[in-house]
Amino acid sequence: MKTFSIQTLGCKVNHYESEQIATLLRSRGLTETDPRQAELRVVNTCSITTAAASQSRQSVRRVTRLPIFENQAPQAVETFAGLNPSTNANLPNHQRPRVLVTGCWATSDRDKARSIPGVDAVLGHHDDVAAELNRLLAVWNRQDQQSAELTDTHLAETQEQQPKPDALDENNNGWMSQAGTSGSQLTSDIKPSGGLQVNRNFVEITPSCGDLPKSPGTFSLPQLDGRQPHRQRAMLKVQDGCDAHCTYCIIPTLRPNLWSKSIEAVVEEAKALVAAGHQEIVLTGIFLGAYGQSTALRRRQPREGSKPIGKLVRGLCERVSGLRRVRLSSLEPGDLNAELISVFRSYPQIVPHFHLPLQSGSDLILRRMNRQYSRGEFLEMIDRLRDAFDRPALTTDIVVGFPGEDDAEFEQTADIVRQAGFIHVHAFPYSPRPGTAAARWTDQFIFGPVIAERINRVTQMSADNSLKFRQSFVGQTVEVIVERDQHDIPGPLRHGRCERYFDVCFDDVTAMPGDIRNVCINRVTAARTWGEVRLGKGARSEPSPLYSGERESRCLTSVSAHRRSQASPQ
Repeated sequence: MKTFSIQTLGCKVNHYESEQIATLLRSRGLTETDPRQAELRVVNTCSITTAAASQSRQSVRRVTRLPIFENQAPQAVETFAGLNPSTNANLPNHQRPRVLVTGCWATSDRDKARSIPGVDAVLGHHDDVAAELNRLLAVWNRQDQQSAELTDTHLAETQEQQPKPDALDENNNGWMSQAGTSGSQLTSDIKPSGGLQVNRNFVEITPSCGDLPKSPGTFSLPQLDGRQPHRQRAMLKVQDGCDAHCTYCIIPTLRPNLWSKSIEAVVEEAKALVAAGHQEIVLTGIFLGAYGQSTALRRRQPREGSKPIGKLVRGLCERVSGLRRVRLSSLEPGDLNAELISVFRSYPQIVPHFHLPLQSGSDLILRRMNRQYSRGEFLEMIDRLRDAFDRPALTTDIVVGFPGEDDAEFEQTADIVRQAGFIHVHAFPYSPRPGTAAARWTDQFIFGPVIAERINRVTQMSADNSLKFRQSFVGQTVEVIVERDQHDIPGPLRHGRCERYFDVCFDDVTAMPGDIRNVCINRVTAARTWGEVRLGKGARSEPSPLYSGERESRCLTSVSAHRRSQASPQ
């Protein structure tokens, strides 16, 4: 086994863990390649909602139905009479890909995952993922070798047993055997290889103990020490597990054990990522605010002392040379107190972009969701951020159509979207997840076009907020980390994310992914933000202020032209 591919569904944590799996596989000598040519095909799944679980199942099925290795010699497959070359599960071990299912759906629906024809193994969060991966690789490599040896023997036997030309009727040119020729002379049984076969010799993974095992899970996977392919912002997972039990969420069942990386380990991993070329790191976790805590329940956390996540931020910003940006993936009102905001303001590496999951703006719905904050506490958090940072970029998640959400309660959510000015809202319909409390409230489910209309409303509100927000930066210089080219970016233009997360397009054919450019914003449309590179490569030109109260800077560009275009009728 020499090649692998990984398909990832779901959150930033899943993407980080996929990179960890890839790192382990590379250390075992495997090379990442296209799924159609990969000998090992990994699907890292999501199960946060019923829709996500369904998508995971469909993705696994698609991977198992991919063509057999595109670079496989056809005659090597056709040798086996009676086998369908497109049916991967029926091929000898060394001539078919292995499919491994991991992640949250592999944990929540293990039996369904392993019942899919073509799936060879399933690894959940309750398994020692690193140890099991190493074991599976050893098993599969051994089976491949045995299968190849049996295949070679079979080919040799088949050639020896083929009827000789002089034993056939000279008038039929070998198409028909002589009467009375034994069938065993023409064919031989394809004996079971003893290798892994779907639903028969499935590689079983045994959880280490009980319903809630204390096994290492993904904790045992290696830290990242290289470039994360196709990413300029490196994901760095620092925390895992949740026991908050929001009533719509299955994650506390799938990842019940909380753990956090030590500051020393995070710093060392960040140094390696920066050395590999990443200038921005995104800190992520299942419940990032519970970093360094034994529980995600704030009523059980210490009320005094500095928050561990603040100490982590200090360690990163003070000890990782060359780290230009630190972005935090998700925070809540109980996390962002005055002390932590003060820590953030102390380090220019902390970008003024905060993802603040709202879920609902109704106190009644928040209580039914078992969220750990009220509507008022959420708005107070917004005020604290706006007092501390100049025009912070705010994004959020919202569950639309939670059981019992009426029009008035949705309007309270829409009102917070308006007040907070969220520039992006990830609004998704509630879907009942088996195993959660809210899934039992069937008499209060909301169906039909009501949910779609509500999602459209908050999505349009966030689009309007985004346009207004980006327009406030016209004439100012932002720092952009150049991203990879996209097919929808016209001509020779480049693009990249600025400190406040929105994407900026500019004309500089010399810019390569990962480069820094200072770009003066001169035009904004609903779809895009446009700018011009200032003072050459990587130079600073009075970037827009990060903190509240700093001097506003302007770059001399075609701002007036933009203002004229804004005033003219469309």
